[in-house]
Amino acid sequence: MDRCVITDPRLDEECKKNLERAGFRVIAAALTDLVDTPISGHPDIQMFLHEKNLFVHPDMDKKFIKSIERYVNVIQCSSKLNKNYPDDIPYNIALVGNFAIHKKGFTDKTVRDYLLNNGIAVVDAKQGYAKCSTLIVNENSIITSDRSISDAAKGVGIDALLISDNYIELPGYNHGFIGGASGSCGDAIYLTGRIDHHPNRDDIKSFIASKNMQLKILSSKGLIDAGSLFFVE
Repeated sequence: MDRCVITDPRLDEECKKNLERAGFRVIAAALTDLVDTPISGHPDIQMFLHEKNLFVHPDMDKKFIKSIERYVNVIQCSSKLNKNYPDDIPYNIALVGNFAIHKKGFTDKTVRDYLLNNGIAVVDAKQGYAKCSTLIVNENSIITSDRSISDAAKGVGIDALLISDNYIELPGYNHGFIGGASGSCGDAIYLTGRIDHHPNRDDIKSFIASKNMQLKILSSKGLIDAGSLFFVE
């Protein structure tokens, strides 16, 4: 397969099978004991992806690196992860077009330099888990339950739909986030589960359709925050 998707190794089997049916090779990120167990396999905690450049923390599992090198240019960074916030957010960046939404001052230096050298402006948001909290619809629109991200996005001209939180599961925590339960590739938005129970389900569907994007539901279960789906073509 020429396309792959990086996922948490604990991603629901139904999700994995549907991703494979869609033509993606599913590559599991490794679990790490450097961060809290519920997020220990989350791609958006351990790495940052832009085009075919994958930035990873310095202690990234070598087997994972070997499995993904065929698809991306792996760049090992210097920011180590640990369980204490904000030491678990250096790579948790929401990239929207030419803007990278993140908590300023906590972005890994290698990633920050790369962004600036490529004309991508870092937009400050109070929410440290920016990628977890942001469903990136296209290069100019997002869906989020975090008002600081919504305000930051709108401040640079990005269209943002603000939704309710507490309706996405993340075992071990009170709730998860829409960004961690999603990923986008081409003209499709993939969600880890159904949104029937979400109070903003109609708004979410309408917003995505208005951007000429298709909604793909990967599981018959409810939405689960799996640390984002990182698609590589």
